[in-house]
Amino acid sequence: MNILAIETATEACSVALLTNPGELFSAFELAPRRHTELLPVMINQVMHNAHMQRGDLDFIAFGNGPGAFTGVRIAAATAQGMAIGLGVPLVGVSTLAILAQQACDTLQLKRVQAMLDARMGEIYSGLFEINDSSGLVTAVSDETLQSAANFVWAGCAAAGPGVLAAREAGSKPDGGLPIDEGLLPHAEALAKLARVQAETGLAVPPDKLHINYLRNQVAWRN
Repeated sequence: MNILAIETATEACSVALLTNPGELFSAFELAPRRHTELLPVMINQVMHNAHMQRGDLDFIAFGNGPGAFTGVRIAAATAQGMAIGLGVPLVGVSTLAILAQQACDTLQLKRVQAMLDARMGEIYSGLFEINDSSGLVTAVSDETLQSAANFVWAGCAAAGPGVLAAREAGSKPDGGLPIDEGLLPHAEALAKLARVQAETGLAVPPDKLHINYLRNQVAWRN
């Protein structure tokens, strides 16, 4: 299957294309407030590099939150529009899971607490671990919205901008564990997770799009 993945829930804008033979093409840029401008360019870039047409796509995947309100909506609206136009299903993947997969791939971790800055003195967090057979992360706790000042550390490696937010609020991580406060979710990790969801029947029609805001658990449909 050919999956186009779109991730814009943070300051980073990224797109990846996972092809049926297993090749992965991607574009990534740290570009606050430029997601709408960059997405069409990145999509065209990865499609060109893979020598594919949009009609070759089988699924459109997107990071469905939690994350920056506007950023998540940009990815969702772009993915939904493309899915409707192409007549293909959507795959929404947790942004925290995407961050966790990126952390495990980058830092060679088995277990990680993924943390995103939710602003207003709060942090989105989720605990994930690698499935040894698939090499992909699975959630081992519910995703939470916590106070940055009173953040509950899981006693394992932590990654994401939420780490910095917790530190700045006076909450200190457990000592001696891998920490990467600069790591951001990447569409490459999204594409890997989306493939499994697509293979297990978790893709949905474009009109069933759902966004995981977490803060208020509001679903948005365009």
